[in-house]
Amino acid sequence: MVKNQANDRLQTVERSFDIIHLLIDNGPTSLSEIADELDIAESTTHRYLNTLYDLRYISRDGQKYQLGLRFARLGTAARTRNPDYLEIKSYVHQLANKTDERAHFIAEDHGLGVYLYQATGANAVKVGADIGRQVRLHCSAAGKVILSHYSRERVNEILDRWGLPQNTEHTITNRNVLFEELDAVQERGFAFNREEAVEGVHVVSVPVKPEGSLIGTLCIAGPSHRLTGTWFEEELPELLLSTSNELELNIEYDESNQPTDHLVE
Repeated sequence: MVKNQANDRLQTVERSFDIIHLLIDNGPTSLSEIADELDIAESTTHRYLNTLYDLRYISRDGQKYQLGLRFARLGTAARTRNPDYLEIKSYVHQLANKTDERAHFIAEDHGLGVYLYQATGANAVKVGADIGRQVRLHCSAAGKVILSHYSRERVNEILDRWGLPQNTEHTITNRNVLFEELDAVQERGFAFNREEAVEGVHVVSVPVKPEGSLIGTLCIAGPSHRLTGTWFEEELPELLLSTSNELELNIEYDESNQPTDHLVE
């Protein structure tokens, strides 16, 4: 029997993560500020903070609390759980160096896109692509690539959960329009984001599918005045597709993953 997810959750765990996410968003914050923002008693907040402090997940500087460095290990462990981490990271840096723009590798988790790796070229601008940042899929090039590989049922589940909020005047907020876009992405093999998430920023993205299984997307992002014309619509997609193909081959034929029974010692 499947239990109701909301009723089956532990409130103490939820509250702990509410505090953690508040510290991520706000930086150093006092006990009273945390209690006010989360609408819980200061005495209760104090117990949560003491527990997280004793476990070394938060630290204290005077009257302010902030994330502890123990989270750094967790973040590294999450990113490197993929055995192809170093291979992917290398190709992201290659793309940044070749284009002088910002390159990313984004994967899907719980219906959101997560920035796992990023590298900056000589002319790259900051576009809010911090490692670990989560983005909705409907308004990102990577997200549209990911959604184009899912069944309509799975896409609808994701949209039911996260919606189609409008980030800019260019954001797709209609399901039928989005499905038409996903059909086009599937046909051409890559996706564009033309100021759909952030004003003034264009992105192009392609899938990475070793042995036909989608593991994430490679992306190039930059100012809309630079990522335009044939450079944006033809040359960057070609570069990304060839890079993705090379990455896929290296992952598929990684010597450490190959059988050795044909080798003569």
